[in-house]
Amino acid sequence: MGGTLVIFDCDGVLVDSEPLAARVLAEEVRGLGIAMDDNEAAEIFLGCSMPMVLDILEARLGAPVETGFLPRFLDRLHAGIRVDLAPVDGVRAAIAQIKTQAQVRAICVASNGEAETVLTSLEAVGLISDFAGRLYTARMVERAKPYPDLFLHAARDMGFEPADCIVVEDSSLGVEAAIAAKMRVFRYVPNAEPDILCDHVNSAAGAKNFINMNQLPKLIAAVCSDQCNQ
Repeated sequence: MGGTLVIFDCDGVLVDSEPLAARVLAEEVRGLGIAMDDNEAAEIFLGCSMPMVLDILEARLGAPVETGFLPRFLDRLHAGIRVDLAPVDGVRAAIAQIKTQAQVRAICVASNGEAETVLTSLEAVGLISDFAGRLYTARMVERAKPYPDLFLHAARDMGFEPADCIVVEDSSLGVEAAIAAKMRVFRYVPNAEPDILCDHVNSAAGAKNFINMNQLPKLIAAVCSDQCNQ
């Protein structure tokens, strides 16, 4: 196809859903008898797929999680999304600018979240028109992030080679998956301390950190320009 595909994660990159999800998840986890506050939930489950969440909880419980846990959590989460969710600051303008770049041929979403959650989130903040028909979630592949399967599936379905893809992520699981897929990756770290911006683990592996969405269009343009000059 030629050109570049920009693959966005959803939670924490397009929508500011992670504090809400951590709060609701922590409350439901406490209902299982596991002590957990919002901060711990955010730290443990950032970027995890729901099967990964259930695996972690079953390891803590030493028993299967009750069957009502997942639908109860998702119902509460989706209700909160419809009322409280906001887009990540600056992401609307960033997407609009990225879509005008001549080298960018397409954009899509690839998320470890549930399909209904991703759809509900993008509808709630008015971003669904930018990604309709181009939503890829972990249930579509055998292995979720940190494995590369989801990003590779999205690229194949969109008609791009991995080398022609740029991933925008916020979690270490997503960064690891993008690097394993041999795609270029930018990691959004809005609250980073200065030393994190020079994170040698991420930089050595090929990821680059940024702190503000208004930086993203220029970062993508620079990568596309380098690719055209190779």
